[in-house]
Amino acid sequence: MKNLLVIIVVLFCCVFSPQSKSGAIEHLNEGQIIVTDQSNFTQKRAGKRAFQQVVVKLSGDESVLENLQVKRAATNFEQYLVASTFIQGEDKLIYQADFSEEKIIDLLRSENLNIWGKRRPTGLFWLAIEDDVSKKKTLVTQTNNSEYLDVIKQASYDRGIELVMPIGDLTDSMNITPLDVWGLYSSSIFNQSNRYGTNYVIGARVGVVFDDYSASEKLELSYFITNGQTIHTDRIVGTDIRELIASFVNQYANYLASLYSVGSSHDNAIYPVTLNVANVNTLIKYRKVQTILSSLTVTDNVELSAQSKDIASFSLISNVPLKRLKTILKLEQSLREPEYQRLDTELVIDYEFRGN
Repeated sequence: MKNLLVIIVVLFCCVFSPQSKSGAIEHLNEGQIIVTDQSNFTQKRAGKRAFQQVVVKLSGDESVLENLQVKRAATNFEQYLVASTFIQGEDKLIYQADFSEEKIIDLLRSENLNIWGKRRPTGLFWLAIEDDVSKKKTLVTQTNNSEYLDVIKQASYDRGIELVMPIGDLTDSMNITPLDVWGLYSSSIFNQSNRYGTNYVIGARVGVVFDDYSASEKLELSYFITNGQTIHTDRIVGTDIRELIASFVNQYANYLASLYSVGSSHDNAIYPVTLNVANVNTLIKYRKVQTILSSLTVTDNVELSAQSKDIASFSLISNVPLKRLKTILKLEQSLREPEYQRLDTELVIDYEFRGN
């Protein structure tokens, strides 16, 4: 019986313990639109909207939909379409379309529009909502079946980002209270969120405020976004909680895209750099590092230039400056900057490979 109890506890931890969430978003070329029927007219209209959804996900910028060539491509979305189907859910019908990611990226590049790679930061989203009557503050978590979880999930899907909601278990309740989130205590919340291993931690509160401009009460969502080194704060005013949450997710996606998406042209500038990676002592590790560097949207060419003991030197041709390249490389869990830093890092940077 005792052994059985141990097994149950281990299984529970495996299923519910938070994991490091940095990873690739695999549905960037996929669009999903809720529809009412399966007619040709509906399919045509939904296909256009799904294409627009994918273009925004791949670029990270909603304004790309105003580009003339993107508008023309949306009208003729079939030339980018790979497959489509209807999915019947419990209470809704969904039109799903898969598009050629390569063709859409070529379109964005031809118009010198931003491109955002698959490797994207993850964020832990602490959200406190105040009841207008009782003034009770409640956290939105995975375990309280909040009506707002679907809003967050859908808005995150639409923008191609990953927002992790707190589990809401005993550990969470001991570390962070609704009042902590309501007070937007960014340092405390960030420090108590290590168990989730996300790149960013977000705290937000939604409650009624008096709007001086309209001389009436309105809902306000105030938030912070932090990675422990920088912090971004803002507020959104509206009349509906669901719309406020969806608007926040859009603002959060825009914020991430401003840091990690890459312009296609950059004045056609190229930036050669040598990247020395330690702990590369097997062919398998070499291939993994080569794959990581080659898959980056910002690298045009990656070659092994030298190997000395367990240090592999890669020659990269990047289309972004070194500082931007290092920002993007921070998302790679297997690559870490060593404690020592070169004084001259204009052409050579050092990393350690952490993996098998």
